[in-house]
Amino acid sequence: MSTAIKLVTWNINGIRARLDRVLAFLDVHQPDILCVQELKSAHETFPYMDIQETGYSATIHGQRSWNGVAFFTRAPPEDVRVGLDAEARVIAGTVCGVRVVNVYVPNGQKIGSEKHAYKLDWLNQLSTFLDQEREQHSDFVLTGDFNVAPESLDVAHPEEWTGKILSDPAARARLQAISQRFRLVDLHRLHAPGPGVYTWWDYRSGSFEWNDGVRIDHILATPGLTRRCTYAWVDLTERGRERPSDHAPVLTRLQV
Repeated sequence: MSTAIKLVTWNINGIRARLDRVLAFLDVHQPDILCVQELKSAHETFPYMDIQETGYSATIHGQRSWNGVAFFTRAPPEDVRVGLDAEARVIAGTVCGVRVVNVYVPNGQKIGSEKHAYKLDWLNQLSTFLDQEREQHSDFVLTGDFNVAPESLDVAHPEEWTGKILSDPAARARLQAISQRFRLVDLHRLHAPGPGVYTWWDYRSGSFEWNDGVRIDHILATPGLTRRCTYAWVDLTERGRERPSDHAPVLTRLQV
């Protein structure tokens, strides 16, 4: 008999700043797998006890003040790997029988800059990392904050984002190449093919109230897991709460 599991990805923009929100989210949604990005915390400052008091285990790849990715799960994930370089941006593990790769892709800052070049090279390295994953796991989920809006459909006002980093054609091409190489399917688009649903809104200028956002947080899956996806959605209520992250959680349900 199959079992439904709930997998969530959420850039929380700082665990210490958003700890109360994360604890409340775990209590309300009871996800089986919460993939978190932008912890902004090293291991020695991470609030492990607070997470454990909710009944969850925290498995983190942390970095002081910047970056950081984690899994919050009922039981610790198996076969954990981290990468790709000195920056804490990738963690992989097996939870509830599902292989999950949780990523925080570099922003890139500005097209043509050194940070932009780093972002493109990082995406190439991610493809190599996934090659290694596929040697052991025929099916996996690739999820996280990609800092890439895949197409104009994913941007509220595409004309205003022309030449901007989140709509960068080169990064879009890298992400598309990864999706094609591993036959990844965008689970949100599978269930919500139309425009108007975003995952990130600037804190300034009432962007959330006007829904002037972009969709840069994704849950991608190989065909075997895509067939098991029954729903995917964005929790807009989290973005509208007091002192929110600038990202909203993305959720999916899988039959495993």
